[in-house]
Amino acid sequence: MLTYDEQEKMERLMAKDENFHELITAIKEDYHLTLSQISHEIRNPLTYMDSSIQWIQKMHPEVEDFEFWAQMKHDLQYMKTLLDDISIFNNGEKLNISQIEPDAFACDLKDTLLPELLNRHIPLLIKLDNTYPAFYGDPVRLKQAFLNLIKNSMESITERGRITLKVFTHDKRLMIAVKDNGCGIPAEHQQAVFRPFVTYKDNGTGLGLSIVRRIILAHNGTIHLRSAVGKGTEVQVYLPLLPTSHICI
Repeated sequence: MLTYDEQEKMERLMAKDENFHELITAIKEDYHLTLSQISHEIRNPLTYMDSSIQWIQKMHPEVEDFEFWAQMKHDLQYMKTLLDDISIFNNGEKLNISQIEPDAFACDLKDTLLPELLNRHIPLLIKLDNTYPAFYGDPVRLKQAFLNLIKNSMESITERGRITLKVFTHDKRLMIAVKDNGCGIPAEHQQAVFRPFVTYKDNGTGLGLSIVRRIILAHNGTIHLRSAVGKGTEVQVYLPLLPTSHICI
């Protein structure tokens, strides 16, 4: 996978030379198609396996007592989750741009996660700057990104804690930040957490933050992480207020 600096260099080459732009675009499209085909070929037999397991359990309920039955079902669900994450990662650059109201966007995020927040007894505070304007982006992709960030915050909180979602304008850009007072991320891990398949969770796929970064970069945005062990984490996302010709649609 390309590093952030390598991606920036590629974008500069594409902007500078039309031939480079066409070549790199063709390579990226071929990469996305190949990944989609591989995911599809894996998903089909996985679906058949899932159906077979459900049928076996229905016909022979005693298999639930088998020592490794629950683990097998758990591993199968993990594979399905991994394929879903790969699909989202692969399509993270494909955007459908529309106007978004920041306050409605923030409230929708909270409403979506409210049952889980209540179950975990974690308050989600929303802080809005009254001067913010509407902005342009893909509401579905951005929702995926910020749901991932908030869920990460939820998982980092082991005792009493809180999460704050901040929305305000800064330097002619919209900033949306997710802040928690959870366990924090060690300094030696912070450079790697946005790389694909890098995870420090027991059951993580390693694609959550990579998906976030891919979606934000597709919007010509930037993402910054600040974290301290035992104090918490804040992820700041800066987005352009107006659509640009460089946004991938």
